[in-house]
Amino acid sequence: MKLIVNADDFGLTRGVNLGIIEAFQQGIVRSTTLMAGMPAEQHAAELSRQNPNLKVGIHLRLTAGSAMANDVDSLLDASGQLQNQSLFWDNQSMNPEEIEKELRAQIEHFLSLGIELSHMDGHHHCHRHPLVAPITRKLSDEYQVPLRPDNEMTQYKGKSLGFSDKFYGENLSSEHLLDIVKHHLGRVQVLELMAHPALIDEPLLEASRYATARTRELAILTSSELPQALESIGVTLSDYSCLKD
Repeated sequence: MKLIVNADDFGLTRGVNLGIIEAFQQGIVRSTTLMAGMPAEQHAAELSRQNPNLKVGIHLRLTAGSAMANDVDSLLDASGQLQNQSLFWDNQSMNPEEIEKELRAQIEHFLSLGIELSHMDGHHHCHRHPLVAPITRKLSDEYQVPLRPDNEMTQYKGKSLGFSDKFYGENLSSEHLLDIVKHHLGRVQVLELMAHPALIDEPLLEASRYATARTRELAILTSSELPQALESIGVTLSDYSCLKD
């Protein structure tokens, strides 16, 4: 089985960016997804250019930051920002044309940074919202890149692809990560494991309630024993390019 360890939130803060790069250079992360239009986006883009073997996708966002498109009022809160999670998931009145307009603006901005688009996923899993999912599938097809699946197995170009968001929380360990991977052995050919490594900085503490646990994730993802443990159970580290073979 091939394992894609994807680090979410690239571009959120400089500390997040540096943690992701450390998890790539010294650990098992091979893939990340960038939040276009967020404060540390340019820093992330520069780090990406310095680390060309780190595959970068887009972390589409409808629950954080400012919109990148104009006239998308159905996606905004009273202050003019993109909705928070609770408002977003309760909102069944978002205009599909405005959803597509905003997501397309983010993708085109990503491409303007000169980074090759690896794949797509959604911040806070926003790509799974019933009004958003058909649009992200359409954009995935149009831009010819994989879209992060739901937890259940999906097929992409004849290969079975799974996803897990279970590597998350305060009580993480290498054993827990290995248990997640073992659970999917024999069930899928490719597994994406979501991760959030980071170095803590003040902007992260202000932006996310999930902050200090990210340093624990980083420590686990850079553990010297983990690559051998994965190899011993027949797991190969990869990225979304393995689905293009």
